[in-house]
Amino acid sequence: MPPPAPDYGQTPAPYYGQPPTPPAPSYGAAPGYGYPPPAPVQPASSGMYVAAAVLNWVVLGLLVVLTCGVGLIAAAWFIPMTIFIHKGAKDPYKHTALGVCTLLFCNLISGILMLVEDTKRQDRPKA
Repeated sequence: MPPPAPDYGQTPAPYYGQPPTPPAPSYGAAPGYGYPPPAPVQPASSGMYVAAAVLNWVVLGLLVVLTCGVGLIAAAWFIPMTIFIHKGAKDPYKHTALGVCTLLFCNLISGILMLVEDTKRQDRPKA
């Protein structure tokens, strides 16, 4: 009789008891049950506000070039207002005062774009 073939770990170990059950998938579980809280969704920036801000940058550039640099004085109010327009584009609230100031001091078209967009936005909550 030939000797038995050597076993190199090919045969499974004997099994005793119940097989382990995998945990049941839980879809949409609430935060605090081992799942991280959902990430806050950033509001999409408003197209008219972005267009108004880009138009302000273009007008400021043209003003500086056409006045041979003297128009840099206008940058004292153009740049801060345009930065606030960029910030306001991501904000869901109305910015009527900023729109009126842009209309009067920066650019007529940018101010109109902002005031038209304000009709689709909600009022700020009262403190």
